Amino acid sequence: MKSLIVLLCGLIAATAVHLPGVPVDFDLEDKVLSAISDDVAQRLEQEYYTFLKTGVETPAFQKLTQQLAKAHTKKDIFTKNLPDLETRDSFVVCTLCRSVINVFIRSVREEGGELNGKDSAVLMKKIAMDVCRRMELQTEEVCEGLIDFNLPTVEYIMHNSEMDSHSFCSLFMEVSFCNTGSNPAYNWTLTVDGKVPAPTGPKSDTPTHSANDFKICQFSDIHHDPLYEPGSLAACPEPLCCQRQKSTTEGTSDAAGFWGDYRDCDLPWRSFESALDHAAKTVDCKYIYQTGDIVDHMVWGTSVKKNSEVLSKVTDQFIKVFPETRVFPCIGNHEPHPLNLFSPEGVPDEISTRWLYEHLYNDWSKWLPADTKETILKGGYYTVSPEKGFRIIALNGNDCYTDNFWLYHSGNSKIPQLQWFHDTLLAAEAAGEHVHVLNHIPSGDGTCWSVWAREYNRCITRFHKTISGIFNGHSHKDELNVHYSEQGHATAVSWNGGALTTFSYKNPNYRVYTVNPDTYDVTNHHTYIYDLNEANKKPAEQPNWFLEYEFAKEFTEDLSPAGIDKLLDDFADKPDLMRKYWRFRVTSAEPQLTSGCDRNCLAGSLCRAATTVNNQKERCEELKQRLFEALDKEPEEKDDGAAVLGALSISSLLALALAMRIGF
Repeated sequence: MKSLIVLLCGLIAATAVHLPGVPVDFDLEDKVLSAISDDVAQRLEQEYYTFLKTGVETPAFQKLTQQLAKAHTKKDIFTKNLPDLETRDSFVVCTLCRSVINVFIRSVREEGGELNGKDSAVLMKKIAMDVCRRMELQTEEVCEGLIDFNLPTVEYIMHNSEMDSHSFCSLFMEVSFCNTGSNPAYNWTLTVDGKVPAPTGPKSDTPTHSANDFKICQFSDIHHDPLYEPGSLAACPEPLCCQRQKSTTEGTSDAAGFWGDYRDCDLPWRSFESALDHAAKTVDCKYIYQTGDIVDHMVWGTSVKKNSEVLSKVTDQFIKVFPETRVFPCIGNHEPHPLNLFSPEGVPDEISTRWLYEHLYNDWSKWLPADTKETILKGGYYTVSPEKGFRIIALNGNDCYTDNFWLYHSGNSKIPQLQWFHDTLLAAEAAGEHVHVLNHIPSGDGTCWSVWAREYNRCITRFHKTISGIFNGHSHKDELNVHYSEQGHATAVSWNGGALTTFSYKNPNYRVYTVNPDTYDVTNHHTYIYDLNEANKKPAEQPNWFLEYEFAKEFTEDLSPAGIDKLLDDFADKPDLMRKYWRFRVTSAEPQLTSGCDRNCLAGSLCRAATTVNNQKERCEELKQRLFEALDKEPEEKDDGAAVLGALSISSLLALALAMRIGF
């Protein structure tokens, strides 16, 4: 979905021939920057609407599109999350987002608008494809696939919602100056039971590891690519590689490895088989958590048939290797076709996600009881009690995902699942049950809608005594997140199992938790990986899976929320400990270790661990300041070069501003 927005924003940018009022100094507070962005967006909107009316392609238009074609990075805009873009890029995307949505509102909703007729989709595709070619945004195949997949949903939402541009772009880009939306439908409050007093301190009663603990295995972000071809091109222009051009690439440094590749490539089947086989031989898994994203990153090449086949193939392999072990899955953002789109009930069949929910229930029913069917078919979520006193709640966290276009159809439609979550926890509390929560997208992720995350975290705080563990995926990082109450007390820990896929620049990994049999708290965990470089040197042999690290030995034996919150303090005060955490976070992958992690990188990794609502950064800022102070005290040879990076970022921003002012 992000890719489609980039294409459409490119269209608007391509029509702007004069942009007076753009500042040359971007070192401004958010309100000022937002006002400037809004002013430029209005000018862009009018420029484009004029072009749409006249169809005149001026020399200035041609020159600008040529300049823009040379100014962007093809890969980053399709593979990076919007919150990870540089500040200058955020300013441009925010400005163009506001402009393009206003143009769409005028062209789609107004009577007589150019995109209001029966041929609107044809015209939208024609324009978007022209922009793709003219601005060299991506290969024609990628652009056409994304446009074809997404246009029916985009058109429906534009006709059937009252979303304004500021609300849309605030959700799509929840970054500082762009987050100015005020639509009341997108700032609701969940009804949360208030019979239990708020916590007055951090949760600290988690037991330590004992010999009686049992094990739960987590496999996340498998991203199996059925088209993976060893020896094929691993450095391609498309968002996903390692599929083609074997005849010209095999034997060169650009060739894909046998057991996977560090570059923008997903997991070959043999590597998935190897992971399950190793776990089955190494660990006695009482339960298995599969936390989403089975389908690959070939976002322009999905289909109902392809996705369904991959989903079922992975399910069947779990059953084959672990015939006596129950698997509890949750849904990732890559499962549907088109990518990221999870529709509400009541929309036309041709743009509905119900096919996916029906398919998943058919697969998951091999492990789940029949009473989970209703909620799975309704929205891809469920609850189950595997044994007395223990409950699992598996959410469809894509309700918060800002790349899910259906979020812009209705903000209120995202309340029912969260209310069900709350009510299920309330019933579990009354029954004296301990609960594990499975949720693909961490609530503090930059692409998780902050209002949804805020209300989700209110539930976590309210039921912190009932919830014994939270298990996420999505980030492809081996990491953790601490949840805090409104008063700043640590109430829960989310454990992120990393990813089996190598996408991008990581070693395949899976996670094993030791769990207390009485409280179901996590008391330790172990991460297993194989070194991709070493594995690819021996294609005829199975990869050498090994224990990368044991959490309690490397960091702390106190895995309570209070203990992990204390660990974040240690990370801030002891940079070498933070560097160790970062190394394991990126699965000790050689390209990551070679590039290193400067002070901004370390601070970002630490902030990620302390953030579970992306616009609540108090703990993050406190820890970051302490980390910088500790880094400043290190010997000069350990300087991370953050000042240089900061200067480069500002220089790039100023260069962009100057180009926009004098380049047209």
